[in-house]
Amino acid sequence: MLSASDGLGRALGLNLALALGLLFAPSCAREATTPEQRVRAVLAALEEGAQQRDAGAMKEHVSEAYSDAQGNDQRAIAQLVAFHLLRNQSVYLLTRVRSVEVAAPGEARAEVLVAMAGRKIEGPEALLALRADLYRFDLGLAEEDGAWRVRTAQWRPAAIEDFR
Repeated sequence: MLSASDGLGRALGLNLALALGLLFAPSCAREATTPEQRVRAVLAALEEGAQQRDAGAMKEHVSEAYSDAQGNDQRAIAQLVAFHLLRNQSVYLLTRVRSVEVAAPGEARAEVLVAMAGRKIEGPEALLALRADLYRFDLGLAEEDGAWRVRTAQWRPAAIEDFR
């Protein structure tokens, strides 16, 4: 994993986690019936794509209309994810979905905690011994052609205590 003092590494880590939508609850897309379950299934698919190092599979879950405060669009996020996966041989995540809210038909918000490291994260207690990057994400998702996709994201640092 890139060191916290590496500015490029920090930016790439942020953008990788952003593209992941990062963040995720166990759910299976074929079992998802409610909008909330379907959003959680997308988050789980993003997590799986990151851990399988499959940037293409992850890109499918990011809207073509994606934008963020850093000026990234879907293409920029896809490129950053691909670069990050090339540069880091291992990507391990620990995620906690704090909330999923379907505010209106076709619109959802999710608050997700993501810890990223170059080694397997056994649980929140392992974060103290790892150099994991910790983030809190506020994601906006939209239903497009019957599929939920990440359309916006804001992030900020998280604390180890947030994962407990």
